[in-house]
Amino acid sequence: MAGFVKEVTPRLQALEYVSGSLCFPWDTNLRVIPLENSIGRRLSNAQLSDMPYPPYTRSLRDGYAVRSSDVSAATYGTPTFLNKIGEVTMGIIPDVLISSGEAAAIPTGGVLPEGTDSVVMLEDTCLTGGWVEVRKGVQSGENIIKAGEEIKVGEQILGRGDIVDFRSVSLLATLGINKVSTVDLRINLLSTGDEIVPVEVSPLPPGCIRDANGLSLCAMLQRYGFASEYRGIVSDDGVLFEKRVADELADCDVLVLSGGSSVGVRDHCSRVLESLPSPGLLVRGVNIVPGKPTLIAGCYDKKKLVVSLPGHPLSCLTAAYVILIPLLLLLIGAENETHGNRLFLELAKDLTARSGPEEFTPCCIKADGRVSPLLAKSGYVSGLTSADGLIRIPEDRETMRAGDIVEVWTW
Repeated sequence: MAGFVKEVTPRLQALEYVSGSLCFPWDTNLRVIPLENSIGRRLSNAQLSDMPYPPYTRSLRDGYAVRSSDVSAATYGTPTFLNKIGEVTMGIIPDVLISSGEAAAIPTGGVLPEGTDSVVMLEDTCLTGGWVEVRKGVQSGENIIKAGEEIKVGEQILGRGDIVDFRSVSLLATLGINKVSTVDLRINLLSTGDEIVPVEVSPLPPGCIRDANGLSLCAMLQRYGFASEYRGIVSDDGVLFEKRVADELADCDVLVLSGGSSVGVRDHCSRVLESLPSPGLLVRGVNIVPGKPTLIAGCYDKKKLVVSLPGHPLSCLTAAYVILIPLLLLLIGAENETHGNRLFLELAKDLTARSGPEEFTPCCIKADGRVSPLLAKSGYVSGLTSADGLIRIPEDRETMRAGDIVEVWTW
């Protein structure tokens, strides 16, 4: 079986094939948790609003609540005079009815009194005695936000698989949603290789390297809403490796392996994955650079997914970003199946590529909006440290020139 990595599958085809073979999405475990503990987690179902927002028609400016028909013709040269009959207090529903020719002072955020349909800004008025001089007309609905204008009862505010973060938690809190149901996907991470030693080992034994992939994969998964547990290092020894994989799979939904990029070790890993219950090993390599030796396997009946990533740090994290994260989004049935952002930017300098594989190159976005590739070998550990994302080079493209528009996947 040596050389199996030549039997590569295009990335999108691999994702589709695995998803179809394992019948994604799966009904994953869920956990209902307080809103304050949900930051960084993904919702297990769509979230609907059970109330309108805003709940009341409110002012967007300090000024006077008026009937627009009373002041539509007002100008600085020919102002309109209205009788001030009261003031709106924050946090209280006004009990006053505004009739034609009347106005009520109102602060920003105040609830509009009955009978009014707009607000004249304070700077366009002058209060003299009990009269409000309006120097600029307004139209109906001006300087206000109507009840239910932003969110209606029953409207979906977040989708299944969306992350609760700084952008969405305020929305949930505003609507009084103090508990949410989140995806409870158990993901275990194992680093493989007899040359890999724990981070704390010092001095470094000859021929060995410290495990960088375990923690970096945990960090990437956390960044995109998936909690995981780093389970240490497993030997390449056949019997020990096979037993450890079986033990870890029994305790999780998704097992992520990293390491063992040599052909012999990867052959051994593929045999272990082939022995899994149906369908077993699904993908023997993906047509991407870096990340080609990625293996994907699964057990449909037991609802288990296994992704074996390359050992070189840049290859490992690139494959995790473009394969592992998309697979997890498909697994949970996320309504938004993308992560990060996709931009099209001008290339700052030439980028060498070869036709055949889909290539991903670390890059940084310059102050002038152009993107510059950061050339790094797959074994580099610092390849992504200063990167803003990855330049994606399609399978049918070769060298790209400065000035070309390229696709950039930002974190």
